[in-house]
Amino acid sequence: MRKNKETLSKKGGLDLVRIRRAGQITLPREVREAMNLGEGDYLAPRFTKGGVLLQPVTVRSREPSAAQEAEILDVVNQERRKYAKERRR
Repeated sequence: MRKNKETLSKKGGLDLVRIRRAGQITLPREVREAMNLGEGDYLAPRFTKGGVLLQPVTVRSREPSAAQEAEILDVVNQERRKYAKERRR
């Protein structure tokens, strides 16, 4: 493997990432700091000719929108009414 300025760490050595159990890897601190990455952040793997590129991505909140919440509550209320009606029989 050739060393180039993109693979050299600040210490002048080559940063290596080891694959551990369950496919887990640890990014070197210099990489995390340079990319402003922290625990819980997401990286999307992209396959390139030279290997795999890990690209930071932003994940939107999974909270329902107001319209989705209203739809969910409507379904819940319909089921409640149906259940109450069946119990009265």
